[in-house]
Amino acid sequence: MILEVIGGEPAPTPASDLRAMLWEQIKALRDRKTQLGGYQVGAHWFHSDTFSRTQQMALVMMGAGMPAGLQWKTMGGEFVTMTPTLAEQVFAAAAARDAALFAHAEVLRGQVDAAEDPLAVDLSAGWPESFGGV
Repeated sequence: MILEVIGGEPAPTPASDLRAMLWEQIKALRDRKTQLGGYQVGAHWFHSDTFSRTQQMALVMMGAGMPAGLQWKTMGGEFVTMTPTLAEQVFAAAAARDAALFAHAEVLRGQVDAAEDPLAVDLSAGWPESFGGV
């Protein structure tokens, strides 16, 4: 527990401060998983960092104008042939994963807010699967 020293004696941080601190930790976990956890399409995991997302959006926008035979490197190091259909699937997987991560963060926030002992809530539990357990 976070403690503040008052008159030489440690005093517990007010519960609202503790809950606010835990909410910041939950958001940091959510954001880390969003940026580093990737998203899966079929057997392959695709990068989810901001730069990769921008490239993936551009692929969707290119649609049928995408260069034929374009090779795309996955998080596992394999190359796959990028197609307009695969680009749309990657984009949809990103949106679904983002929604799942945000929803789980809110579930954890609710658990922290409702808990008699907010520190007893396991902030690492229940997140959607990610590449490499990020």
